[in-house]
Amino acid sequence: MSLRKAIMAWIDENPTEFTKLYSKDEPISYQSEKLFDIVMSIPDLNNRRDTLWPLAMSLVLLCPETLVLAVRAILSDVRNKKEYNYVRISKKVVFLDNVRQCTRIDALCEISAICMTDFAKAVYLFPKDNAFELIRYAQTNDKDMTSLILDYSSRLYKNNRDRNRLSQLVLDKLIAVYRADIKEFIDISLNKAYMSTSNTYITFNMARFCREFAKRTSIKLDQKDFVEVYPVIAPRIRRQLQVLLQSSVPNSPASPDRTPAKGATPVDKADLINEILKNYMVNLDCALVGTRLDSKLKNRDDPKVHRETEILDYIIEEAVASKKDDIAETGADLVELLYCSDNAWRWTSYAKACPDDGQLFWQYTYGCVGTTLIV
Repeated sequence: MSLRKAIMAWIDENPTEFTKLYSKDEPISYQSEKLFDIVMSIPDLNNRRDTLWPLAMSLVLLCPETLVLAVRAILSDVRNKKEYNYVRISKKVVFLDNVRQCTRIDALCEISAICMTDFAKAVYLFPKDNAFELIRYAQTNDKDMTSLILDYSSRLYKNNRDRNRLSQLVLDKLIAVYRADIKEFIDISLNKAYMSTSNTYITFNMARFCREFAKRTSIKLDQKDFVEVYPVIAPRIRRQLQVLLQSSVPNSPASPDRTPAKGATPVDKADLINEILKNYMVNLDCALVGTRLDSKLKNRDDPKVHRETEILDYIIEEAVASKKDDIAETGADLVELLYCSDNAWRWTSYAKACPDDGQLFWQYTYGCVGTTLIV
């Protein structure tokens, strides 16, 4: 693991310890100052920005005193005042200014976005106080960063061919947005993630967001934030998954009609399908809400409910019968989850509400060899 990844992982996993750095002196800050000076003094720094700038940004985050002063100088536009001319402060002012300005340069905008996203992801761990300079600085850049990272037509996508790094950047941006403003995060999930014209990198990373967030941080997602959204977004996810399964061809891009001659290629359809199915495994309510297995429904005979149930039925059948082993395996795991003892109450509830067919509903078995459905 690189030093930058180790630092960012420590910040994610220990948010309380990170924020404490800004309230008392810690030895780690002194060592980080020295390392930052060494990195910024490397002779060929400009030729190694891809790796050294993100490292420098992670180190800056561990230098609370000088970082706060540098950001204050930028926000107040008093860079030349005597109190901000100390070398350790001025170096950080120059670094932050350079990173910000490079968002306008095609060849450097991705590195700039990575650095700015790491900064935002970290500072939004602090209490939501708009008077705090670091949060204010992140907020001044949020609009530009959101457009650059989430808009498929931006210069970042046009000049990128590293899908894994771009996908990681989109995920980090979603984490930063979630920490900054849950309402904006929900807006992205509702209006930008599961549409036919959605940026496939947003769809892919929104589908795996809950699982990745749980891996990275000790802070737990509050499911209450999403309960009200499920009835709206669940049908959109099902339709997106239905379309993907209907049009999926092994190794085909997600949107062949939009595949660019240059730049980032769309996420493969098989990967999108698999991630959405895996999301169902950890958010089963999102899969079932609005269908006849939704325990909160008052009227299971509603035609819309019947239609949503048919779509979910189709998704399960096609997933388990898929020729792609990873999709078939995840689909089989979803069936197993539906029938596990922890979910027996769902079937009991359904049987009481629909006594005529409750005992026969979705009586699926699947063969271990062929992974095909038998109804």
